[in-house]
Amino acid sequence: MAMPIRNLSIKHKLTLITMCASSIALILSSASFLIYDLVSFRRLISQDLITQAEIIGYNSAAALAFRDKVTATATLWALKARGDIVSAALYTTDNNIFASYARSGADPSVVRPHLPQGRGLRFERGYLEVSRDVTLNEARVGVLFLQSDMRQWNARVQRYIAILSIFVLASGFFAWLVASKLQLLISGPILYLGNVMRTVSINKNYETRAAKSYDDEIGKLIDGFNTMLSEIQQRTLELEQEITQHKQTQEELLKAKQAAEQANRAKSAFLASMSHELRTPLNAIIGYSELLEEEAESGNPRFSPDLQKIHGAARHLLALINDILDLSKIEAGKMQLQLEDFDISKLVREVVATLQPTVQKNGNRLHVYLAKDIGTMRADITKVRQILFNLMSNACKFTENGTISLEVERDASEREKWIRFRVNDTGIGMTAEQQENLFKEFAQADVSTARKYGGTGLGLAISQRFAQLMGGKIEVTSDPGKGSTFTARLHAEVQSRATEATRTEVQADPITVSQTRSGPE
Repeated sequence: MAMPIRNLSIKHKLTLITMCASSIALILSSASFLIYDLVSFRRLISQDLITQAEIIGYNSAAALAFRDKVTATATLWALKARGDIVSAALYTTDNNIFASYARSGADPSVVRPHLPQGRGLRFERGYLEVSRDVTLNEARVGVLFLQSDMRQWNARVQRYIAILSIFVLASGFFAWLVASKLQLLISGPILYLGNVMRTVSINKNYETRAAKSYDDEIGKLIDGFNTMLSEIQQRTLELEQEITQHKQTQEELLKAKQAAEQANRAKSAFLASMSHELRTPLNAIIGYSELLEEEAESGNPRFSPDLQKIHGAARHLLALINDILDLSKIEAGKMQLQLEDFDISKLVREVVATLQPTVQKNGNRLHVYLAKDIGTMRADITKVRQILFNLMSNACKFTENGTISLEVERDASEREKWIRFRVNDTGIGMTAEQQENLFKEFAQADVSTARKYGGTGLGLAISQRFAQLMGGKIEVTSDPGKGSTFTARLHAEVQSRATEATRTEVQADPITVSQTRSGPE
């Protein structure tokens, strides 16, 4: 029952509260009056019955004393005029019934067959009973018993209840009429405010304001609502301005991004075109330098060192151009993977054999550790060879009279299988700040390093890009003065992927660089 009342409108709630309050007050006041009247009336009929008993007792005293049963019976039958008397009886002093009276249709059992216990007034079984001694010349000659059914009191109760019910219903109806009109003083402004709120919510028009009719609490509520609308309107205008500015900024950034991408594509195209153009004369220089070197060895050997320098410089310039061409292809998203199955140990032996002169040049020692179950892998062998060659060359360049080690092993996780190439050196090492720029294009650890050891800073950047193209990555740990450890982690079976998706992944995949202890783990 509580839920339906709780879900009523405020209009009906106010009407119901007013009616309940007025009806309860009316019922309580009427019930108080009724109880007071009935108690008074009951006392009145009790007193009347006692008076009637005194009269009957006085009139029947002589008949009872002289044993005139006919007169005593006639005196009792005179009570027939009283409709409320049910029965009456005269008892002798020896507790025997001398004369009796019973109303026509009354239950004979109501007439006492013996003298009732005690004297006075009492209520029993819904009847009002009176017992008193009958005296003659102050001598007790018997006992009188009267029994009343309180007909008058019951009729009065029924009449009062009917009047009270009609009065309460009529008063409740008038209370409903008055409450339905007066509740508008409270529900009207609240319902009006609710309609305004609903309109604002539907139309999103925060310029709307609610009109205030009173200066009471509801008026203060309307003022607060209007203030809230003003703040929302102001904040909405500010947000719209911010959104407009953000859109303008976004459009500008988009245009700048498109311009940068276009410039980047133009740069990549230029680098690719220039690389191709430069490689043609460089190949000619290398070829002629080799021919001249052969002729010089047979005819004039003193020109051989100079020709070897020309040949070496041309080779170095060709390697640089090839790096730039690879980088431009990666940035343009045109680098393709040529996947094939190859033997890992064979690849490692080829790279080690190629780098053996470089290792011996700085007086270093090389240790190679191949796992017994290394087997084969499916990847782009050219790019894997270049990654391994760049890492080993980098270790040889920055290490003098030290040790360089290469560890190759399998690393199986729950879902995928990996090949891990770890190159460790005891060279100069790097600081944390130097490691941050390690895999960026055309960047080296610092200026002094570039002056002393040379290089363009493309080798590690391209190696990282190649590793990411094949779904892997290169990590480095290093301590200054203790050496560095580069770990290339590649898929054992590289899956072919679309060029654009590969390019996006390469740009999104971060480079992991951390500073820990030197040496192989």
